[in-house]
Amino acid sequence: MAVPKSRFLLLLLCFSALFHGGAFSPVIPVNKDSVTNQYLATLYHGSPIKPVHLAVDLGGRFLWMACGGSSSRRPILSRSIQCIAAVGGGRSGSSGSACDVIAGNPFGDLEGKAVLVEDTVAVRSLDRSTAAVIVALHSCAPRFLLQGLAKSAKGVLGLGRNQISLPAQIATELGFHRRFSVCLSSTNGVVFPDSGNLDSVYGSEISSSLTYTPILTKKIDASQSPEYFINVKAIKVDGNRLDLNKSLLDLDGGSGGGTRLSTVVPYTTLESSIFNSLTAAFRVAAAAMNMKEVAPVAPFEACFESENMEMTATGPKVPEIELILQSEMVGWKINGRNSMVKVNDETLCLGFVDGGLKPRNAVVLGGYQMEDIVLDFDMGTSMLGFSSSLLQRKKSCSEFSPENLPIRAG
Repeated sequence: MAVPKSRFLLLLLCFSALFHGGAFSPVIPVNKDSVTNQYLATLYHGSPIKPVHLAVDLGGRFLWMACGGSSSRRPILSRSIQCIAAVGGGRSGSSGSACDVIAGNPFGDLEGKAVLVEDTVAVRSLDRSTAAVIVALHSCAPRFLLQGLAKSAKGVLGLGRNQISLPAQIATELGFHRRFSVCLSSTNGVVFPDSGNLDSVYGSEISSSLTYTPILTKKIDASQSPEYFINVKAIKVDGNRLDLNKSLLDLDGGSGGGTRLSTVVPYTTLESSIFNSLTAAFRVAAAAMNMKEVAPVAPFEACFESENMEMTATGPKVPEIELILQSEMVGWKINGRNSMVKVNDETLCLGFVDGGLKPRNAVVLGGYQMEDIVLDFDMGTSMLGFSSSLLQRKKSCSEFSPENLPIRAG
C-alpha cells in the first residue's frame, strides 16, 4: 500500500553564515553522565516541543523513548513501508493494527514491545542560528525499559546501520549523503547527522588527517546487523605484536569473533586470552619504563602508581597500544589518554576489561577509547574514518559542542 513519505521541514530561524562558512550543519549535542559513563544526546521532541535526553547506542537500530503527551504524534500502521523497515523485513502484524517493534535497552540488558510512531523532532545547527524540525520515525516504549539508564535519560538514540536510524532519516529526507560523525569526550561531545563536509565541522587540518578502514557487515539470519565492525588483524604493545589466536579476530571465523565499536561498553572489553596477552605485554613494557604496579582496582587488573608518570599532550606516557587494521600501514593507536583510567589521586589503571571466554565479540572497543577522536561513519561507501587523538593538536571533542561555540547573530 502507498504510504505518505515522512514530512520534513527546514525552519530557518534566522539567516546567517554557519560555522566555518559552510551550509546547514545539523548537530546533536552529547554530554557524558559521570555516574553511569553513558553518553547522553539532547534532542527536541513533540508538540509542544521539549528537550529530551537519550542514551547514545552507536549500534542501536532506532530511536525509542518513554513517550509523554504530544499533540503531533501519529501511530504507524502495520504492513506499512515504515513498519516493514522497522521490523527488519519480519512480520509486522495484521493489516490496520499498530506497528509493534521490539525496543532494546542494552545498558540494562532489557527488551520490550514498543509502538512505532512519527512525531516532531528538532535538531539544531552547529552555531544554533537555525534548526531542522522534522517528523521522524521512532518508537514509544514502556517505562520499565528505562531501568539502567542515566537518571535524566528518557530513552535510547540508536545510530545503527539501517534506514530508520535518525541520521539515516535526516540524510534521506534532506538530501544529505548517508554519513554521520561522532566526537565524544569526558564532558561535552557531538553527533553530526551530516558530515559530508568535514572541513566545515572540524577544520581541514583534522578532516584531512583521517585514516579510513572498511566497515564490515555481519549477517543475522537473513538481515544485516545494525552494529559497526572493523577488521582488526593484530594488536601491538609498544610495537611488539601479541601472539593471539587469529580466528578470534575474524568476524566470520565463528561465534564470538570480530571487533565491534560500542558506546554501551564504557571500556574496551577483550576475550580472556586476548586480555591476558595484552595485560602481560603491557606489564613487561611498563616495567621497562620503571612504572610501579600497585594493587588492582575493579574492574581493572593492571594498575600503576601515577605520581612519577610523565605527562604528555596525549596523557600519561605509557606503552602504546595499536590495533592493526587492513594492513601494517593502517593502525589505530591508543595513547595514555585513552588507555589509562584515573581511579584515584594516586592510581592509574589500564582501561581494558576481561570479557570472559565466550563473549559475543572478541574485541568491543568501548567509549573511553573513542574519546577525543573524530569518527566518520560513511554509510554510502561502508568506510569508517578515524583521527588520531585530538589532544595531539591541543584540541578536544568538547570544542565542537554547540554549548562551547558563540551564538551567531542573524
